[in-house]
Amino acid sequence: MNAVKNRASLSRSPRKSIAVISVALAGALALTAMPAQGASTPGVSDTEIVLGMQLPQTGAASPGYNKVDDAMRAYFDYVNSKGGVYGRKITLVAKDDAYKAGLTVSTASALINKDKVFAMVGSIGTQTHISVIKDINRRGIPDLFVLSGYSGFYTDPKKYPTTFGSLGTYVVEAKIIGKYIKENLSTKNVGILYQTDDFGRNTVEGLATAGVTFTAKKNAATFIAGAQAGGLDAQMQQLKDNNVEVVVVGATASAFAAAVGSANKIGYKPQYIVISVGSDATTFQTILFTKGIPFASSAALLAGTISASHAPSPGEADDEFVKAFKKINDEFNTGPAAGKAWDNNVLQGMNIGYTMTAALMGAGKDLTRPGIIKYIENNPAKLSSAALAPLGYSAKTHEAYTGFWIGKYDATAVLKPIDGTRKVWTTDSAKGAVTELKYTRPAIAADALPKVG
Repeated sequence: MNAVKNRASLSRSPRKSIAVISVALAGALALTAMPAQGASTPGVSDTEIVLGMQLPQTGAASPGYNKVDDAMRAYFDYVNSKGGVYGRKITLVAKDDAYKAGLTVSTASALINKDKVFAMVGSIGTQTHISVIKDINRRGIPDLFVLSGYSGFYTDPKKYPTTFGSLGTYVVEAKIIGKYIKENLSTKNVGILYQTDDFGRNTVEGLATAGVTFTAKKNAATFIAGAQAGGLDAQMQQLKDNNVEVVVVGATASAFAAAVGSANKIGYKPQYIVISVGSDATTFQTILFTKGIPFASSAALLAGTISASHAPSPGEADDEFVKAFKKINDEFNTGPAAGKAWDNNVLQGMNIGYTMTAALMGAGKDLTRPGIIKYIENNPAKLSSAALAPLGYSAKTHEAYTGFWIGKYDATAVLKPIDGTRKVWTTDSAKGAVTELKYTRPAIAADALPKVG
């Protein structure tokens, strides 16, 4: 073990240390000996690793998701305060693409050619990432822990060898939700609201595999992603007119909030089941508040909504990862007050920061792009995280978490296991069966830093 060098982030002011974290790190993270770094690896010097990220910081799809970069940066700044990774500080450069593919292309070019990033990490969006994924892979740039559950990015590593997910796929999640619907809501008229892109289509595909199907323009309503800012009045009226009792939502958080707002105006109160990336409580309530609905009322509208998760709920105050990440967020997140408010977006950003740090540690001192890709592909079991399911990375798939549990929001806007017992279910993105997952999550270390030894 080598001594740890305490370093402050170049991009953030030094902050007070976290009381619960030991001053002495268990070695692997920061080393005093600087490795020799070949000039051929962009974004890596003896003192710094530069990472890039794309996300909607503005625009209709931005609420909630625009918090992920600050959360991830906060975790990296915490790591930097403890000496960085092998003495190198981690710098995250985030670019706003407003969830518009044209901006995704131009901002990717800037990250690659101007900022000279070593890797992309945690980029958000399905249709936006489609516009750049081929070029990123062609250049051999690691495209790590993408925040999209679109299965097409991950199930054929020969097509996209550098891309790895950070969510379970929408197909896996929808298959598990479909199993729940078949077993518990089979007597109800079940419909769907989904955005007409690969996110929405993946949701429909997974539900169909589970035996839950829909009829277009009757119990299936659609919209173009980004069009939800003005409300989804026509879509919710369509579902109401067709007597849909259960609405599955395969869309972003801003779209789910728009749907509930539109339904509320016409006195339509179906049972909602929402794909996890669209169900964040804080985002839901914040959006409705901007439309004049008080927080107490929006909590009542959310109560009873069913969703799924691969991770603990951010409201699980006793979960060891939630406790550690909340403390780091309080100490190191320098985003705006609303942006650093603890919720599932912040939890996911922290978790990607934690996993990325583990990957950098595991790839070793002589960091290269092929080296970190090989390490991630061959060592998923060493990349522990807050998730309640293991990572599924292998040479055959770059899908991330392989399981989800199903819960229901209570009156305080916390997602809790239905009937009080949490069971995690697992399946694949093809035609495999849904079965119960038996997995024990590795504990987080006292210093809240990953261990990959």
